[in-house]
Amino acid sequence: PMSQQQSSFVQIYLTDQYDAIAAKYLSQLPNEYAVTVASTVATFSIYSFVSNAALLRPLGEMSRLRLTQDLADFEMALEQLVFKGGTSLSLSQIANGKPYAELRAVRQLLYWAALEDRTLSPAEVAKGLLRDAWVKDLRPSTLFHFLFSFAPALLTSPHHFKRVDAGEYVSNTLVKLDGSVEDGEASAWMTTMACCDAYQQRESVDGGDYTDGDRRIGAILMVLGPELLRRRRQ
Repeated sequence: PMSQQQSSFVQIYLTDQYDAIAAKYLSQLPNEYAVTVASTVATFSIYSFVSNAALLRPLGEMSRLRLTQDLADFEMALEQLVFKGGTSLSLSQIANGKPYAELRAVRQLLYWAALEDRTLSPAEVAKGLLRDAWVKDLRPSTLFHFLFSFAPALLTSPHHFKRVDAGEYVSNTLVKLDGSVEDGEASAWMTTMACCDAYQQRESVDGGDYTDGDRRIGAILMVLGPELLRRRRQ
């Protein structure tokens, strides 16, 4: 229906769920518990939403616009949830501000355009990304997975490599129910490397005679990965 097309994914699927959580659960809990539950739900939601969005492929102009709208609606829905949880915290203060900072950084990521310059080497693209201030707010996996959206089809997406759908990959590997995300990052990088290895082998067999996607992506990932994980550990 036309009305559904004009509504965002968040309005159709998530807003009512958050309202129900607030009404059924948060309103029944003592304040200090309500704050904890609202914060945990918000953290889990942001990381899961971002991780699923990063796996979207292909990501054309219309998809970017929709996702930008979704991010705005999503932020508003979670602000409401946290507010109804009875906390004086804002969304930007939950879990030391990290989930919110990543949500904001995804907006920058969506309109990152360095690949349009075809003269840049993979190392130059990677170094440029590492200099962008907002990159520090993204989990490495978010950036890795987003880059796959620019790649030739021959570079298999991580969840397809693992033979699961995107949602399953996110919940099995990247985001735990309590909102913790640290354990998934090393695993995501191992899978990314395996995808790049398989791609290089296929490319050498096929002779690389195809035109879809940006063939620099595999090499960019191999430069970015170790540096992002090193920064993450510091």
